[in-house]
Amino acid sequence: MNQGCPVCAEMENPKNQDRWIAGDSECALYQMANIALPGYLVLAPRRHVVRWADLRQSERESIERFRGLAEEVLLGTERVRKVYFLSFGEICPHLHIHCFPRTTWMADDGTEPGEVDGPAVFVHYRKALACSGTPEEVLAMVRRLRSAFPMERNSRK
Repeated sequence: MNQGCPVCAEMENPKNQDRWIAGDSECALYQMANIALPGYLVLAPRRHVVRWADLRQSERESIERFRGLAEEVLLGTERVRKVYFLSFGEICPHLHIHCFPRTTWMADDGTEPGEVDGPAVFVHYRKALACSGTPEEVLAMVRRLRSAFPMERNSRK
């Protein structure tokens, strides 16, 4: 754990149990805090890694396994049309992936058919859906995702 790193702190914080989805010895998957968007997830290696090139092979494999399963579950929900996977490292240097579900209503919200601007959707809805706490609809998605990861559910460390 790297002191001062928000991702390291999130993975070690027992208070985020309601948003915790799954983890193994290599990576962790949890619901993004303070955004009222069910299925907006963060996937990160447990080890404080800054660059993709610094990941061990086992970390890459674990991240891909969790990413693929999360995408499958999210795309299996009624309103999710696409899942964006974004990694910036600008504010928080700990390598992490935002798994952002683009819903049907986002695609239909003021855009021309076929003209969805993914980065603009991401930025807009992160701000528009900011909240305090964890709404029940978000917790319901967390429970659904947990059921897809039965072996890893209790692997916080």
